[in-house]
Amino acid sequence: MSICLTLTDINWPLTRDVVAIIGTFGALAIGALGLSTWNRQLRGASEYDTAKRAILLTYKVQQEIQNVRSPMMFLNKDEVEAGRRLEEEQRIYDERMRALYEKWTDLQAVRLEAKVIWGDRASDCFDQLQKVIGNLRSAIWMHFWLKGAYAGPGAEVDTTPARRIENNRIVYYESETDEFSIKVTSAVENVEKFFKRKTKIGKET
Repeated sequence: MSICLTLTDINWPLTRDVVAIIGTFGALAIGALGLSTWNRQLRGASEYDTAKRAILLTYKVQQEIQNVRSPMMFLNKDEVEAGRRLEEEQRIYDERMRALYEKWTDLQAVRLEAKVIWGDRASDCFDQLQKVIGNLRSAIWMHFWLKGAYAGPGAEVDTTPARRIENNRIVYYESETDEFSIKVTSAVENVEKFFKRKTKIGKET
């Protein structure tokens, strides 16, 4: 019995259909592979962008912290001559703190985004920086309280030199190696340590 087929024995319509089906499945497989690769690349780019913004905004917050602590102040001459020097100092510190909190608010948005991507560890690395900002805010309040800004009539304010010196170590910037600056740098390094690894796409997830 011969099993040889001639060209006329081939069912060409059926063959075309089979080839078309195989081609379709092949195209779908290639498309799915390409889509998967594209999704990974897109996710990697998104994570890279989040990590980069986290680091950049942390640096901006660090800069604003040190701006708040700057001992240089340009007081309004008319306000000083009118006997409102203390109020003028408060205005300047209010402006500085407002600028700091604007950057901190931006960073908080990225912090939440990072938490969604990487979990609690991404959020926790900002805790020390948040504590530093809280300490600075408290020290500035104490700075003006020691000057009698919030004390009512007849209130006694403890203005011992030791207390002023301790508070001034936070309020006033001296150098990158002063006690509070070191705390600021340490807080920034906590953020850097976590997110710099995330800027290396493909090496860290």
